[in-house]
Amino acid sequence: MRLIPDTNIGFVQKRWTFFIISLVMMVAVIVIFIVRGGFNYGVDFTGGSLLQVRFTQPVSTDAVRSALGAMSEQNAEIQRDEHGDFFIRAKPREFPGGETFGAAVQKQFATSFPGNQFEILSEDTVGPQVSKELQGKVLLAVALGLVGILIYVSFRFDFRFGVGAVLSLMHDTIVVLGALALFNKEVTITVIAAVLTMIGYSVNDSIVVSDRIREDVRKMRKESFAEVVNHAINKTLSRTMITSLTVFFVTLALLIFGAASIKDFAFVMTVGTITGTYSSVFVVANFVVEWEQRFPSKRRR
Repeated sequence: MRLIPDTNIGFVQKRWTFFIISLVMMVAVIVIFIVRGGFNYGVDFTGGSLLQVRFTQPVSTDAVRSALGAMSEQNAEIQRDEHGDFFIRAKPREFPGGETFGAAVQKQFATSFPGNQFEILSEDTVGPQVSKELQGKVLLAVALGLVGILIYVSFRFDFRFGVGAVLSLMHDTIVVLGALALFNKEVTITVIAAVLTMIGYSVNDSIVVSDRIREDVRKMRKESFAEVVNHAINKTLSRTMITSLTVFFVTLALLIFGAASIKDFAFVMTVGTITGTYSSVFVVANFVVEWEQRFPSKRRR
């Protein structure tokens, strides 16, 4: 099945246009990060408690805030989703008798909202020490993943493709993190898992293009390396678009119709599918072409 007929688009000839677009996106992410004042870290990384509460009858956010203020939780963060569920996040705190934050909220809400039944759907509590350990483990996981990809791609193809793949993954990750900051999404363990999943998807696309380049280099000995790369990108374009659109429509459906607990995961995957496709087509191979032109390999001199 070919979604796109045979094309002869000058991807390589326009590579600096794509490089500039990527640079503009990087700058935009930095600006967003500065304006937003950093990421909106979830309980996993800041420590504290996160409750998801559902009321039988509608309740306003101000009423919930007043109820929390009655138990000295004036600084708690309150969010409400489209289903009317409240997400309440509070910093670590000790309660009399070793009571949990969820138990204390349940007592207070029973007093503040008599006759209105409610249910605590979930409660996550993370201590400050655990949150610091998670931050270190997440950074280590991402770093090891990138190093592993660099080694694998370098071994399967050559070092230039490995560096190009890692740069494209860093590009995709930065853009996704910028989208998280722009829409004030919480950075949680689930989001980090989605970022790592997105990295795996993106490198798979890059490998398909790189594999086609390696095959064409052997067949098209009279053409320049730039022409070989451009031919390989055009030949894999249909496959890339079919795969990307399939993933995109699935993640978009999860983002629109999925439960609140998976929306952030779906958001990362939706944005990551777009950026991963872009970098696979416009960044990795073009980076290798630029490297080849500046430092020609022996077999093509």
